[in-house]
Amino acid sequence: MKLVVRLALAFALVAVFAAGLTGWLGYQEARDHFQNFVAGNEAARSGETLSGGTPGRGRQILLAQLQASSWRSSLLALGVALGVGTYLAFRLVQPVQALTQATRRFGRGEHAVRVRVQGRDELAELGRAFNDVAAELAAKEERERQMIADIAHELRTPLTILKGDLESMSDGLLEASSENLRRLVGEVDLLTRLVQDLRTLSLSDTGQLVLRPRLIALDGLVEDALASVQPRAEAAGVELEATLRPLSTHADPERLKQVLLNLLENALRHTPKGGRIIVKLDSEGENARLEVCDTGPGIAPEHLPHLFERFYRAEPSRARESGGTGLGLAIVKALVEAHGGRVDADNRPEGGARFWICLPLKGQA
Repeated sequence: MKLVVRLALAFALVAVFAAGLTGWLGYQEARDHFQNFVAGNEAARSGETLSGGTPGRGRQILLAQLQASSWRSSLLALGVALGVGTYLAFRLVQPVQALTQATRRFGRGEHAVRVRVQGRDELAELGRAFNDVAAELAAKEERERQMIADIAHELRTPLTILKGDLESMSDGLLEASSENLRRLVGEVDLLTRLVQDLRTLSLSDTGQLVLRPRLIALDGLVEDALASVQPRAEAAGVELEATLRPLSTHADPERLKQVLLNLLENALRHTPKGGRIIVKLDSEGENARLEVCDTGPGIAPEHLPHLFERFYRAEPSRARESGGTGLGLAIVKALVEAHGGRVDADNRPEGGARFWICLPLKGQA
């Protein structure tokens, strides 16, 4: 029931109850006084002496008694009405007080606090909204806390390697050979990529990610990305296949190429020697659909819902050797959604993983 209806009914109930109680009490006392007055008149007609004196005097006494009973009835009804009104007001205000206390406790850091919700009126909806917001804020804080812990973990390993090896070189325990220096440069590159990836996600979270869209040929962009990873694919013994339909759309070519490279590098990390990576580009209604498939082991069902989470790795043991930051797929999701598209992943029936993105299509090349 709507709050305004409940308030109107509460006021009406108090008013009707007070009026009814006043009338009933007044009627009871008036009946008794009137019966005494009639009995006195009958006694006067029969020659008996009136206790109040003359009939005129009896009428004055009756009017005074009726007036007094009216005041008593009104005061009693007013007291009862105040009591009923106070009770109803307390019942209506109680959810507001509970919500106020919960809000103050939440502001003090008690993020597990929730309000008890009953009914379907405006106050109940407000309570549900508070619970939803509180749950979302608590989850967001937990995600931020976990992300900080993940960042610290990701930074600790390369920094520990750099510190240990540089100290060993300084003490003469480790030779400053070109191989050792290249390995240290690789750790610096990993740190640089991590910082760049974190900045990209931070800009996306705050709505400050700048896109410079222009009309581009998607098939040409995919060919450029394939050419960039071709040397690594050949070194890994992985074959690249592409079936590309000429399509064009408005997009930021640099950001979109970053998406393609992340997907291709992810496929390379999970495709064994002698395997293949298949890239398909075609139209799907008013969208362009790009698929990056591999012939690797596929993705375990329990990992599918978490693939695009930050620092999530289906195979943590391979994280260091793969050279990834754990943010590649999260960046893919952020950049694709910034272009008004969507991204997802599943397993192919014939085996291997499949990542696909859909982007709004604007004309054909």
